[in-house]
Amino acid sequence: MGTTPLKLEDSLRSVGEELSATLSSIDKAVFDFQEFPVSFMGKAARARFTLLMAGALGSDRAKVEKAAAAAELTHTASLLHDDCIDSAAYRRGLPSLNARLGVNASILVGDLVIALAFDCAGRAAPELQPELVLAVKHMTEGALIEENCRGRRISAAEAEKIVSLKTGTLFRWCALAACHLARRPDLLETCARIGAETGSVFQVIDDVLDFEGDQAACGKEILKDIAEGKFTLPLILALEDPADGPRAERLLEAMRSGPKGDMGPALELAGLVKAGGFARAARQGAAERLKAACALADGLPERDGVTALKGFLLALGERQA
Repeated sequence: MGTTPLKLEDSLRSVGEELSATLSSIDKAVFDFQEFPVSFMGKAARARFTLLMAGALGSDRAKVEKAAAAAELTHTASLLHDDCIDSAAYRRGLPSLNARLGVNASILVGDLVIALAFDCAGRAAPELQPELVLAVKHMTEGALIEENCRGRRISAAEAEKIVSLKTGTLFRWCALAACHLARRPDLLETCARIGAETGSVFQVIDDVLDFEGDQAACGKEILKDIAEGKFTLPLILALEDPADGPRAERLLEAMRSGPKGDMGPALELAGLVKAGGFARAARQGAAERLKAACALADGLPERDGVTALKGFLLALGERQA
């Protein structure tokens, strides 16, 4: 598979066409994706990662495009469910499906989309389907642990477990899919580690952006994690700091006890996380993990593809949206 920017964009267009064909096959009496559009690509981070891993491994292009489509379907299904859990009003710059049609329809469409993802993975290669089922199991476990911890202060290790399961698992599957399609069983462990680290770092940066991102650029509400009682790494670092921790605790208590909808304490807490360097510290930790993933990528066989993959990995740590 080619790895130049033009060929990568060509493959991404093919992934989009695969998604469009998959969605158009659904009976409109079941759900009309044209009348109620859902963005299935967004930044296409999982599709890009799958394609770039494939370029570094020499995987079959047509098959890996189906795997990339399966990854984006899986991710979108998880977002449809997440938006119901969090009562999110926006997703990828559009009103969320649950805001438009209600929770019932959004849950059912999410279920439908994950079934489409399993089918798409099986069409790429039969062995990818059971591995995707396992990945979704782990993603759900991570979401349940996060829900069980809602409103409760957790450690950095607990937050890492949630991140690894909820996000690292699907990136890991993307890397394994590319490796299977390249017929390189000797590299499965290396690819699994690259994928898991990439996914976990991607989520850590997302958590940073919840404090410092621009809502229009991110395409979703910011400060939602802290408003929903979720403890992510930047906040945990602030709470563990001897100097700023007590103030962070007081602001959290003000959020819990204050009037519903009052974002004043949340905004002040976000300012503390940024000014105290805790968002920056989370980014720096993520950057170190990405350097380790790049070192692993050096063991993959296609030199030009490795260069493109490493460029993608390093850019993840710097993203602002």
